[in-house]
Amino acid sequence: MELNLFIIGPSGCGKTTQAELIAQKYQLTHISMGQLLRDEMAAKTPLGLAVQTFVDDGTWAPDDLIFDILVGKLQKLNYQNFIIDGFPRVLNQAKYIEYFLKTKQHPFSLLIHLSVTFDEINARRAKLGKEFQEDDRTDNTPEAIAHRQASYDETIVPIKEYFKSKKKLYDVNGNRPVEPIFKDICKKIDKLR
Repeated sequence: MELNLFIIGPSGCGKTTQAELIAQKYQLTHISMGQLLRDEMAAKTPLGLAVQTFVDDGTWAPDDLIFDILVGKLQKLNYQNFIIDGFPRVLNQAKYIEYFLKTKQHPFSLLIHLSVTFDEINARRAKLGKEFQEDDRTDNTPEAIAHRQASYDETIVPIKEYFKSKKKLYDVNGNRPVEPIFKDICKKIDKLR
């Protein structure tokens, strides 16, 4: 049975780590939405150049651009057996990708949400900062993290409610080490098969 999974969570929650482990265990293609956009920009494709203008302005790229890039990638996978991390970010994207996959006869399997507290993310960032003293990110201050968390909460609650109503949401406690989180996610995925 095919698996078409999505994993989201606040910045610094560990979703990419979990996505990589899930992809490996279930032989899925891991797509990092952020990396996909960065690759398009680096390759200077027409879509990548269009995204770059929004990134340079410090604004989100519009949904239609994001979809064009994502759909191009999904097409190469015949729209199946993937895990996408960092997407959807807003309710419109959630509804559209669910509808789009249905039209391709490859339905949306599950949205995994890593619930991580603001304090835990701060602690992880502080630890990372110590490990990587040369880290030049300017967005790791407590204020920047708090701002990201607030805007994240605002957009993510409607997405969670939407997929919860369709019984396609798995909200997992992300305030734990990698292994127990991964085990819980695997138990949930195994029930889908």
